[in-house]
Amino acid sequence: MKILPALRKAATEDRMTSSGTALIPLTLLSDPAEWSKERRRDALLIGDPGVDGGWGDVADIPAASPFMKQHAAGCLCCTRDPVAMVLAQVFQDRVVGRRPFFREVAVLIGVGDLVAVRQQLENDVLVRARYRLVPGRVFQIGSMLLGDFGITGRHDD
Repeated sequence: MKILPALRKAATEDRMTSSGTALIPLTLLSDPAEWSKERRRDALLIGDPGVDGGWGDVADIPAASPFMKQHAAGCLCCTRDPVAMVLAQVFQDRVVGRRPFFREVAVLIGVGDLVAVRQQLENDVLVRARYRLVPGRVFQIGSMLLGDFGITGRHDD
């Protein structure tokens, strides 16, 4: 049986991911500067890194479908979050060798969208099957205190 080069590399790595599990660690970030250059080298960033570079690979988050919530209930283009769609595509690209191997994924999200995106990703079966949301530290948005939501963020009072 032929093994694709990307799978052969993954199989021969010391560990599949930085956590040593088959699920790829997934962190939601509001500030890419929170990750060291060394950690970024083996990571995929989903979002615009701006001036912060050094990521192993970068993927863009597409705009939401203009038909979002316009079609019948259950329509894939209306119910699937753009971040979840990117996560599905980069996983597939990683497996077949169209993308460099990455040990973990960081999704760059605005502070106001962190909780909503986390909930959407938790409810996506394919994301849960391939990725492990990494708990983050506690931060505050207005009067609301959030913690251990698998998100990391920086809030300046």
